[in-house]
Amino acid sequence: MPNTVTADRPQDPATDTAPPVQRKRRRAVLPALRLLGLRLLFLLAALALWQGGVELGIIDPFYVSEPTAVLSRLSELVFTQQLYSDIAFTLQNTLVGFAISAVAGVGTACLFYKVPLLQKIVDPYILALYSTPRLALAPLFIIWFGIGPASKIALVVSLCYFVMLLNTYSGLMNVDKRLINQVKMMGGGDWFVFRKVSLPASVPWVLAGTRVGMGFALMGAVVGELIISEHGLGLRLSRASGLFDTTTVFAYLVVVAVLGMVIDQLLRVLEKSLAGWGITTAV
Repeated sequence: MPNTVTADRPQDPATDTAPPVQRKRRRAVLPALRLLGLRLLFLLAALALWQGGVELGIIDPFYVSEPTAVLSRLSELVFTQQLYSDIAFTLQNTLVGFAISAVAGVGTACLFYKVPLLQKIVDPYILALYSTPRLALAPLFIIWFGIGPASKIALVVSLCYFVMLLNTYSGLMNVDKRLINQVKMMGGGDWFVFRKVSLPASVPWVLAGTRVGMGFALMGAVVGELIISEHGLGLRLSRASGLFDTTTVFAYLVVVAVLGMVIDQLLRVLEKSLAGWGITTAV
């Protein structure tokens, strides 16, 4: 008797008639979904342990609240206009401060690369300033620039400038010397080599510095608002902490964490899209 069972079976790759692009996309999606599932499982396990500790009396909710209360407070905040105004204010300080840092840091790195003597002269001072705890200077920035956005932007710049400077300079100094020599042997001048080889080849270093710098930028903006501000997520954290409202503190910490994750994911997408740009441009 012929077999009439038509149960679905895993398709043999040799007989898979799907287009190559579709097969490649399918192979890339499955590991990503598996990783996402493991991450969600880890998060749920951590929240369950937290909630269980509160229910069993091991953890005092006065100090760390509890997941159900934090989620309830988040659901309240999501429907308030104030939350989005605070996010916009914090994002403005973060992005403006980082943009200034990126331009100044990359520009200084290029200057040091073209004028090595200048880099040797100021190198110890750069390292000394980089080692200074800039968060401790936040009160000075408030005295100098006031309680408005300028003081928060200045704090962000102080945190991110050195990250962009050192990363970009390291990228420029690590360009393949053989490639530079080959371009020079073909008649390329110093400025041509810098524009077409050195600068494009340092793009991965700049992108790596961008991801690190944006984390510092968000931290600097929130800390500046924590000290004194009229708006922003840091202000809400400061007020909730002053009232010993740990539930609201954790709710706003979740908002800051999610904001940082969203920014990082966007930068990951940018990094992947520009991954081959430096190499192809240099070649």
